[in-house]
Amino acid sequence: MKKAIFVFLFLVGGCSYLESETEQANRLVKTYHIDIKADDPKESYPEEFLNKDAPLNNVNITKTTLKDASDTLNGIESALSVYPKGFVSEVIDVVYISSSIKIEGAAAGGTYGSKWIALSNIAQWNGTEANYKNAFRGFHHELSSLIFNHSPSILVTWQSLLSEDWEPAVSNYEALTKDELAPDYNAGFLSDYGKTSMGNDFNIYAEFAFAEPEKLRELAATYPIIAKKLSLFITAYTQFSAKYQQDFEDYFARTGLSDVAVQPDNFEMTIHLDLSDIKPQINQ
Repeated sequence: MKKAIFVFLFLVGGCSYLESETEQANRLVKTYHIDIKADDPKESYPEEFLNKDAPLNNVNITKTTLKDASDTLNGIESALSVYPKGFVSEVIDVVYISSSIKIEGAAAGGTYGSKWIALSNIAQWNGTEANYKNAFRGFHHELSSLIFNHSPSILVTWQSLLSEDWEPAVSNYEALTKDELAPDYNAGFLSDYGKTSMGNDFNIYAEFAFAEPEKLRELAATYPIIAKKLSLFITAYTQFSAKYQQDFEDYFARTGLSDVAVQPDNFEMTIHLDLSDIKPQINQ
């Protein structure tokens, strides 16, 4: 069961009832105009999974139920509240909640497709903070992949900020199963997982920007390379749509992130590419 909803009756003291997981999901659907399903995206987006050359043909997702996803729903709700009204529904149509997500056989916290994201909900984590944290941070992580793919000039400049000896993971399996080492802040990485690909690097910046902005502000004020990547990250969101530009500018100003961001010398918003055929990258 879910959080208490208070109802005030005329001439009667306040009373409350427990909102069910299904009721919470339906409320979020109506508020944010996206679907929330405990389902397998393969059923709605088979073309992204089933063909040999499909971008997600090595992804296996196991269904769960909304009743078993209380903490994950709370994490999703917290994440949705961060964004400007209407923004998320322009980027995705559906959030899937799954009992497990495996990519090349390795367990993952989430993944994404053309107009959806999926988040894992591990049954044995229920009642702890783990599913909530995975959903809260994972929502920002996965959603940011679609922002990154929409920002070709950011992609090009982001790559220029990586050290010459940087090499991405050779596979999703390696990225998901490698031992997690201490973050290399001097090289601009907020986590060791961020080193595994440019997309994952950007995803981790999204986690910090929307879940731990105070920590990211502190790191950007200390490490110049993080300040430059942060500037690119901010630009990706403020330039995504003119409709939401002011809202994101206000958010980054309010959190102090824009104060510590430093634009790279070689960045210009002059590159226009068609990335419609880019295959989705797989994320943790």
